[in-house]
Amino acid sequence: MATIQDDRPVRFLSVLEAAKLLRVSPRTVYGWVSQRLVPHRKAGRRLIFLESELIDFTKPDLRRHQ
Repeated sequence: MATIQDDRPVRFLSVLEAAKLLRVSPRTVYGWVSQRLVPHRKAGRRLIFLESELIDFTKPDLRRHQ
């Protein structure tokens, strides 16, 4: 399996899986995608999400607090 630099395995998620991980509804995920708030990719017509990017997305941005 391919890995990214921090040695976490690469795993792609569907909209439903991303919604479960983020603890929001799929509709919220689609809204965030349309506003370009959440990292995503398109595979043809399908939206996919890199699990490691979503995990990083959920972490607080420490730069805002400096």
